Amino acid sequence: MYSITNRSVKIFGTNIFALRRYTDNANVATLKGGENILHLSLSKKFPQAKEIKIKDISGGCGAIFEVFISSTEFKGMSIVKQHQLINEVLKNEIKSMHGIRIHTEIPVENKE
Repeated sequence: MYSITNRSVKIFGTNIFALRRYTDNANVATLKGGENILHLSLSKKFPQAKEIKIKDISGGCGAIFEVFISSTEFKGMSIVKQHQLINEVLKNEIKSMHGIRIHTEIPVENKE
């Protein structure tokens, strides 16, 4: 099962519609080896994360991953800083990858 997120992204003044798919990893034990390793590393660094999703987008060979993290720990950081932080956490794993896509967000706090 997938959860789907749609966003309109502006690049150099042009609106681009992006459709992103991530694994539903409510049960981390169902993740494959590479996905599980990334999830564990990110869970340790971002213990307050509302959501961490990892997807092998290389067709199963573990060469390219898509990472999504929703955490209040990103509050006050630019997107570049958020992505740099993730790159630092995964620097050893990234060495053996062909590519990585990183998506981050700060969850909306409920005002009840």
